[in-house]
Amino acid sequence: MLELSRILVIIDPDTDEQPALEKAKQLATYAESELELMIADYNAFLEDGYYFDPIQAQKLRYEHGDQRIKELEELAAPLRAEGLEVSVSTAWGNPPYGEIVTRIKDTKPSLVIKSTRHHHKLSRLVLSNEDWELVRYCPAPLLLVKSKLWEANPVFLASVDPDHLHDKPASLDNKIVSSAKSLAAISGGDVHLFHSAWLPPLSGMYPVVPDDKEESEKLNRLADVNGISQASCHWSTKDIVHGLPEMADEMKVSAVVMGAISRSRFDRILIGNTAEKVLDRLECDVLVIKPDQMPALNKILL
Repeated sequence: MLELSRILVIIDPDTDEQPALEKAKQLATYAESELELMIADYNAFLEDGYYFDPIQAQKLRYEHGDQRIKELEELAAPLRAEGLEVSVSTAWGNPPYGEIVTRIKDTKPSLVIKSTRHHHKLSRLVLSNEDWELVRYCPAPLLLVKSKLWEANPVFLASVDPDHLHDKPASLDNKIVSSAKSLAAISGGDVHLFHSAWLPPLSGMYPVVPDDKEESEKLNRLADVNGISQASCHWSTKDIVHGLPEMADEMKVSAVVMGAISRSRFDRILIGNTAEKVLDRLECDVLVIKPDQMPALNKILL
């Protein structure tokens, strides 16, 4: 079950548009959640000895932090006027996502919300992009916001793998479905299940045709366990990178709920991660759910 008692909202200080904040406000209104607005940033120019002596650099960092707090308080004021409980915080460090993960571990929010944009493939493969790092290491459920506010009766699509062939623990499917049901319960929405039954071709050449009855039965069993109507079950012979976005577009989904597991840095440079490959293709929001066991924080800096 997805708890929404406390939501951490990652604010982008370099833009006037804050989709994550708008979505957090919507969810907080649904669930009477407490909000924390956070800016985590870093600028090498303000490091000791870069352009300034240590005393000057420290003074400028304090001034920078005070300005960030002022910006956050301006964002928080109208939310508080509407009766929401809102706190603010800042962090300074390199990389900034490491400071975000540290804050999450210290405060244990129910949900983290962050805006995201399309990322060029070369950037995603070569650079340490904050979005991808949070997908890997954020220990709390992570809602990556792309779209506008959810409309009345939103649709949530839970991406599951009843075969458990795609590097996910068996318990993660139930966690994914439970989270989708929690979102639907507070928003008056509906939950659907999606499964990609695609398998790599034999010898790299001959396609494997799944058994329709077997695939339907596996997905229906998962639906029955979680109290989902079998009419809300969908599976595709396409790989998940193509099949899931197509289904989300067809159903006008408000958010896809999916799992993600961290891989080694070398492995992800070569083949990437399913969550990353799918993320840019989806036009809707994405709620990333992790298994109960997370990689240690010190692995972030390897």
